[in-house]
Amino acid sequence: MAALLPLAAISLIRTFPALQASTPPWTAAPIAAAAAVIAGLVLLVAVDAALEAGWIRDMADLAALGMIATAFAVVALKADGILGLGIGITSAGAAFLIGSVVRHRAVAARRGRVAGLIVAFALIEASLAVILLAAGWSIPERTAPIFLAGGALLLAAAAAGNLDDPARATALGIAASSAGAMAIGPSFAAESVVGPSGMALAALVLGWRLVSDRPRRATVVDPAPRLLPEPKGAPAGDPEFDELARLTRELRATLDDLVAARHLIELQRIEIERASSTDPLTGIPGRWPTLDRLRTEAAEARRYAHPVAVVLLDIDQFAGLNHEYGLDVGDEMLRRIALRLRVRMREADAVGRIGADAFLAILPHTDEEGAASFARAVLDRVLERRVMTERGEVTVSLSIGIALMRPGMTLSGDELLAAAEEALASAQAAGGNRIAFDRLHGLARIDEPGGKPEGSPRVGAEENA
Repeated sequence: MAALLPLAAISLIRTFPALQASTPPWTAAPIAAAAAVIAGLVLLVAVDAALEAGWIRDMADLAALGMIATAFAVVALKADGILGLGIGITSAGAAFLIGSVVRHRAVAARRGRVAGLIVAFALIEASLAVILLAAGWSIPERTAPIFLAGGALLLAAAAAGNLDDPARATALGIAASSAGAMAIGPSFAAESVVGPSGMALAALVLGWRLVSDRPRRATVVDPAPRLLPEPKGAPAGDPEFDELARLTRELRATLDDLVAARHLIELQRIEIERASSTDPLTGIPGRWPTLDRLRTEAAEARRYAHPVAVVLLDIDQFAGLNHEYGLDVGDEMLRRIALRLRVRMREADAVGRIGADAFLAILPHTDEEGAASFARAVLDRVLERRVMTERGEVTVSLSIGIALMRPGMTLSGDELLAAAEEALASAQAAGGNRIAFDRLHGLARIDEPGGKPEGSPRVGAEENA
């Protein structure tokens, strides 16, 4: 019934011609200006609603209200702007119809809501530009009723699509009837007042709906960055609320499952990284993590000009040991040597297994004396510890190669390792069970406990090991 008020007013004016005569012509512009102001005020309410809840329908409504406000503002400032008014009403009807189609779709992120408002205001500016340019086009002014009638049809379709929202449907119905009234009688003073008055009434109804719906909107859609809060305060039995509550519970359960799965994946990733970087037999780092640490320590030594020593250890005749006593005995020897190395390590040192029977110790801030002391202590401890087997006691010996980089030298990690391998080969060539230094020491060897390597006057700390 409210939607039929503008058309009923037109019928009443035409039934009683005295009403037409009693209306002064100058009233059309103030009524149009009032309609523009009311639509603009309601637009601000729609902006607040769109930012608060993020409904796309609210963004479409504010775009439509802006188009109506600009159209009536042009009419108030320019008496012959009826064509622009028709274009503006048609554009607003299209925006309202879009809002009816999207219905309850919302934008969750605040950035998306702000972007939606920017798009809405851009559409308002585009509508104003079209309205202002329409006066310069060759479109006859008599086509204005056609635009108004088209706008009325769009508004009526939007109202029909919102029968579940009585307030919005009523506002759009009044707007459709007002557009129809302007299409029927835009040229008479009394009839020209009906359309703007009806549009102002439609805007007021739409604004009342936005204000009265604010508590429920704030309860159902929480803009705070929380994960799907449980909606509260909606009336029991409301189909929209029940559906939203069900979806909220399902999505929360899905998110909880995803968080738990992500946590499990992270734990598995950490375990895989640990397993790939640790030798499972000895419990010390494997080849690639150890070589990475060597390159890092070599770079640090070059940058800060401090010494670094590399000690490469290999079990003598390890293949024959496995063949004679079995793999279990060989594995036990590897574990014991790894343990002896770890016991002798400082916090800044590093050790790893880089081959089947080869170990690499990295000793930052260590010179010849410190490296020789470390190597002699490990060698003596390995010789002292014997493994009991079914075939008697087993003793192993080590060949050890030492390479050093003194302050001012620019060796890389790979060059240090190559120098240590060359020293190890020298110790093995001499029969094993001894310590040899790199080429800088003339491949000097400590052939017997307590002996000093030839060509290395600084080494001798092994006597204190």
